[in-house]
Formats: sequence, structure tokens, C-alpha cells
Amino acid sequence: MGMVSTVKHEVKEVGLVTLYFFFCFGIFLTLMKLMLEAYEIEFYAFSKSLVGALIVAKVVVLLGKTRAGTRFDAHHSLGAAALYRTLVYSSCTFLVLFAEKMFHAFRESGLLGAAFMAVWEQKDFSLIFAKVICIGLAFMGYFLYRGIERRLGEGTLRRIVFSSP
Repeated sequence: MGMVSTVKHEVKEVGLVTLYFFFCFGIFLTLMKLMLEAYEIEFYAFSKSLVGALIVAKVVVLLGKTRAGTRFDAHHSLGAAALYRTLVYSSCTFLVLFAEKMFHAFRESGLLGAAFMAVWEQKDFSLIFAKVICIGLAFMGYFLYRGIERRLGEGTLRRIVFSSP
């Protein structure tokens, strides 16, 4: 496989997933920006949406090729498989977001216990859970779409949705 065909394959496989998550994160972060505007807090959603979409899309594509990503596909309903994947990926999202908050708090305090208490006292869990819920909804939409797409045949659902009657 040549360099050009590898790049084309990556763009096709990861690019569309990235666009989906960029769209979802863009909506969530724009809503967040609009809510924070009432308190006159500046917030830039575009870069966070783009970076988050690139990371999440690559992780979703890679994990979709592992046993953990396809465990329920063959023997369970589409909804159960999508729910399983959403719960697994959302749990991982929670751990990553919590670790990020802990890392920043640890850099300030230098002690793990103090970092945990700082995260706990600042009520960062509410923000973490809000992010996990939003990202989890994006995951659920993606996994349902991919499951329906696989069952109907590659490209069938896209043609149904985007072609005129």
C-alpha cells in the first residue's frame, strides 16, 4: 500500500468520524459558550472542538477494531451493543477528564491527597459529569449509526438519508 493510498484510507476512515464528533462537540461547546456569556466569561469553542474531535475520532476508530469495541456486535441487539460501547467509552472519558483535573491540581499542590481534595472541593465533578454526558450522547449517536450502517450494508444508510426520493 503506497503512501497516497494510505493517506486516502485514513482520511476516509477517520475524517468522517472526526467531522461527526467536531459537529457534536461544536454544538455542545457553543451552548456552553452561550451560557458562560451571561457571566461575561470568554471561552473559545472552535479549537477545543477540533482537538477533541481529532482525539476522540482516532480512539473510536482504533478501539472499534479491538475485541472490546466489537464484543457485543454479533450476539446482542443493536441497542445493547451501542449502549455497551457508550458506557465503556464514557467511563474511559470520565477517567481521562478526572485524571486531567487531578494532574493540574497535583502540579499546584505537589501532593496526591491534596490534589484530590482540591478537585473535590472545587466541585469539578459536576463539570466532569456534564462533559461525560455530552460526549456520551455523541458516542451513542455514533454507535447507533455505525450499527445500523453495518446491518444495512456499507453506504446504504448514507444513501437513504442524503439522497432525494
